[in-house]
Amino acid sequence: MDKCFRDEYATASYHGQAASILDSIQNVLADGKDVTSSAGIQGAIEEIYKNLNDYIKEPTLDSGANIVMSAFKNMCQVLNQLDERLNTVTRQQTEDLGVNVTRTNDILEQIAHLNRKISEDATALANQNNEHFRANELLDQRNLLLDELAGYGDVQITQQSDGSVTVKMGGQTVVEGDRPGAMTMETTDDGLVAIRWRATGEHVKLTGGSLLAGLHYINGRGSNVQSSSESTQQGIPYYRDRLNTFASALASVVNHTVPELDTATGKPKTDANGSIVYKTLLSTGDATGQTAVKASNIRISSEWTQGGAGYFIYSRNEDSENYAQMLAYTLTDKAHTFQSYGESFSGSFSEYNTELLGKLGADLKFQQGRQEATAAVADDFLDRRDEVSGVSRDEETADMLRYQKSYEAAARLMTVLDEVLDVLINRMGRVGL
Repeated sequence: MDKCFRDEYATASYHGQAASILDSIQNVLADGKDVTSSAGIQGAIEEIYKNLNDYIKEPTLDSGANIVMSAFKNMCQVLNQLDERLNTVTRQQTEDLGVNVTRTNDILEQIAHLNRKISEDATALANQNNEHFRANELLDQRNLLLDELAGYGDVQITQQSDGSVTVKMGGQTVVEGDRPGAMTMETTDDGLVAIRWRATGEHVKLTGGSLLAGLHYINGRGSNVQSSSESTQQGIPYYRDRLNTFASALASVVNHTVPELDTATGKPKTDANGSIVYKTLLSTGDATGQTAVKASNIRISSEWTQGGAGYFIYSRNEDSENYAQMLAYTLTDKAHTFQSYGESFSGSFSEYNTELLGKLGADLKFQQGRQEATAAVADDFLDRRDEVSGVSRDEETADMLRYQKSYEAAARLMTVLDEVLDVLINRMGRVGL
């Protein structure tokens, strides 16, 4: 029963921690709980579409172009904020994982200490039928610690003849007699984490528990895995990649729609190769142009900022082709291919956002469902274990009645002895009595 409960508890703890991290990611995305919400990315897309349509009515006025510029600024700010909030989630989850590692080490030390205390009375422990002189309180404390330890990672317990237990965690011996092991956590510059055994420096290899879930979802890059330090779960890095893909695709589309005007010909300007020269509306702020566009660095270009709202206007000639209308269609209706390392998506920007949020919601729902199911099984094993090892009310009531009868019999014996002594001392040998 101990093994069944602890194995299932480790699984439930894994899914519970995974669901907690995914819920934090969903809370970051303002419209994460409702894909029809006007907040977050979806709201920013709708604002761009609305302002472009208003601008199309008067495509030569700075006032309309200024509104368009404000809408794109809002989109950049939304993406910047989402990335920063994902960074905050990473920091919080990393801190929580560090706390859990510290607590795991504390538990291992306490189990080793209890092993020593329990094994001190080897004489009493050698007799397995001795129910009256065993360290029951210490055994109970150790069992509770072993149960808690199972929530952090899969454990294997071996009972020793001296009353101590040998504990393995992830296949590694972590408690042997009164000698505990210990873990250490380290972080990398790119926000990834690793847990190692302090004695050997080897990675901790768990198959369940909240520590494993923390590693999986803090390092989880899904199908975009780039190194052995990353995991294939769709965690924080995965959703950051998806936001970066959105930002990169947005900049690419916007920067290849409105051409520069060749005032000499009244047509779009071309370079030496005959290719159209487009206005750079979005950028990273890097003057060298070597930095890739990401959600963290996307912004209005310096050309647009310095040129003013009118920089967006292709031509003051009302008969010129309306590139703003083309941009509105490209951003809202036209299908694009969004390439994110190991996966791609084809559809509009709104559809991409909807698919992203739908995937996140499905992942979260799955983890929550698994946590509820495994927790129910663990609770069932716990109840069955308590039936075996817990107190039986009927048995205790019978014992109380038996002890009460024994007490009454002993009290009656003492009364009789008192009466006998009284006769012997005070009445025997006296004349006339």
